[in-house]
Amino acid sequence: KRKEGKPLSLDMLREYFKEFSNLSVSQRVVLYHLREDRADVIVPALLIYINVMRWVDTEEIYVPKIGLADGLIHTLYEEVRLSEMEV
Repeated sequence: KRKEGKPLSLDMLREYFKEFSNLSVSQRVVLYHLREDRADVIVPALLIYINVMRWVDTEEIYVPKIGLADGLIHTLYEEVRLSEMEV
């Protein structure tokens, strides 16, 4: 858990990505008390945030706690993933 209004570091997001990537959705639900719909999208969301931070060359990012943002990130991730599969 992080304090509201505090930025997330790129290193922290990379650690979360490694940790969550090695777990199944059901393990994420049990170990981190995530809702299944959140546990399903957290890895792609982290990857998007990590890549955005790399592209803009920043070490910190403010991430709002808004469900809509999570949904949009998942949608964008799927669009990018599908477009890359077509190439």
